[in-house]
Amino acid sequence: MGNLIDSYYERLRYYEEQLMDDLAELVAIRSVRDLESKDSNSPFGMGIRDAFDKMISFAERDSFINVDFDGYALHIESGQGEEVIGILAHLDIVPEGEKDDWSFDPFILTNHDGFLYGRGVNDDKAPALASYYAMKILRDLGFVFNRKVRLILGGAEETSWECMDHYFKYNPQPIMAFSPDGDFPIVNGEKGVIQGSFYLKDDELPIKESQHDLLVIESEKQRGFICENLIVKFHSHNPNSLKDILIEAAEVHCDNEIVTAIYRGEKTLSRNPHKGANAIFKFGRDLMCIEGGIGKGRNFKGLLERFLLDDVHGEKMGLYDEDSEMGETTLSIPYVLYKGREFEIAFDYRFPKSRTQENVQNKLTEFSVINCLSLEISKVHQPLYVHPDSELITTLQQAYKRVTGENAELMTKGGISYARALNCGVAFGPSFQGDTPNTHKQNEKIRIETLYKAIIIYCETLRLLATR
Repeated sequence: MGNLIDSYYERLRYYEEQLMDDLAELVAIRSVRDLESKDSNSPFGMGIRDAFDKMISFAERDSFINVDFDGYALHIESGQGEEVIGILAHLDIVPEGEKDDWSFDPFILTNHDGFLYGRGVNDDKAPALASYYAMKILRDLGFVFNRKVRLILGGAEETSWECMDHYFKYNPQPIMAFSPDGDFPIVNGEKGVIQGSFYLKDDELPIKESQHDLLVIESEKQRGFICENLIVKFHSHNPNSLKDILIEAAEVHCDNEIVTAIYRGEKTLSRNPHKGANAIFKFGRDLMCIEGGIGKGRNFKGLLERFLLDDVHGEKMGLYDEDSEMGETTLSIPYVLYKGREFEIAFDYRFPKSRTQENVQNKLTEFSVINCLSLEISKVHQPLYVHPDSELITTLQQAYKRVTGENAELMTKGGISYARALNCGVAFGPSFQGDTPNTHKQNEKIRIETLYKAIIIYCETLRLLATR
C-alpha cells in the first residue's frame, strides 16, 4: 500500500505548480452572490459565473467531460458505469469584509509561512481543486473507474442552496458522496438548524417614575456569528449613575441626558456560541443591574432575564436536548435591533437527531404565543446522520487510515455542508485537528501540508469507491 500512496504523492509533485496557478486564478475571482449582475446563465451574478467558467476551462484543458446546468451548478465527470460517486463542493464565497483587517489581499493567493491565504482558499475553492486533482491523478495512474465520479460544483452554498435544488432536478442522486467542506476525519453528523427572529412590542410610553429608558439598540444584522458589536442608547434622568452601572461596556459616553454604551464581543461562529463572548450578554448583565426605574425596554429586560441571558444551549427556553451520538443543542443570539417600538431578537438554534424540525418549530411557536412574541423562521435544515456501519463510512475510514496511519473517528458538527443535499453523504475534510482556517473571517487560510494530504486521502477514497 505504501507504494500506491507514494505514487499519488509523486504525481501530485508533478502537478504542484499547476495546482497553485489554478488556485490563484480561482481566488482572484470575487465570486460573491450579486443579483444585480445576474443573467439567464448567471442566476447568482457575474462573479460566480466567472468562477464557473474558470473551472470549466480547467476541465476542458484536461479533457474531462463537464456539463453546466444553467449557471446554478456544474459537474465534471470521469469514469463509466450506471452508479455515480459524488463529490459536492462550491465556488461561491462569503464577502471579504474590511480589506484593512486582512494581512494580505484577499483576492491574491499568498503563500506565507507554510499557509495559503485568500478568500475562499479553505471554503471551498482549494478543497474543490483537491478533489479535482485527485480525479486527475487517478486517471493518470491508469485506474479504471467502473463507477462514474462526478465533482458537482454549486454556486449558492453560502446563500440559498438553489444550486443543488436545480441540479438534482436533472440528475440522479449519487449512491454515495462526500463534501470536502468540513473536517477530517469524518463528519457523519450535522445538527439540525433553525434560524429566525422573535419580535417583541415594547410599551408605547415610559412609566412615570422611570429613571432610564432604552432608546436604541444597534448591531450588525448577520446570522453567521454571535453578536460582536452592540451600540445601546438610553435616555436617563441620572446619566452619571447609569454610567457607573454599565461596567461591561467598552465605552460609555454621556451627552446631556443621552447615554451611549458600546459593547464588544468576540467574532465567533453562531454554531459555536460557547466558544466566544456575546456582546448582548455583556449588555444584558449590565441591564439586570438597573434595579427598578427602567421604563421603555422593561419588557425586553424581562424576556432576556428569564429566557436568554448567558444561555448557549436553550435550557431556559425548554429547548435543551442531548444525544449520545450527536451531542448537545446550542442556541445563539446573532443580533438585537430596537428603535423605540419593537425589538428584533435573532436566534440560531442547532439540535441533534433526538429532536425533529417539527418538534422544535412547535416549541418555538408555543414559546412565542405564551410570551406575546411574533415569530419569523428564516432557515431550516433537518439533522444529518449517516450510520457508522454504512459502506460509505467504512470506506472513508479505510482510506483515511491507509494515508494517515490513524483511525478515522466520527464526529458531529453544527455546520451546514452540501452533505445535507444528499441521500448518502458526509463532510470529509479538508481541515485536520489543530488547523485554524479562519472560515468566513479575515485572513482565511489553509496549511499547504493540509491541502496536499487531503488530495492524497481523496485519491485513495475515490480509488476504493469507484475503481476496479
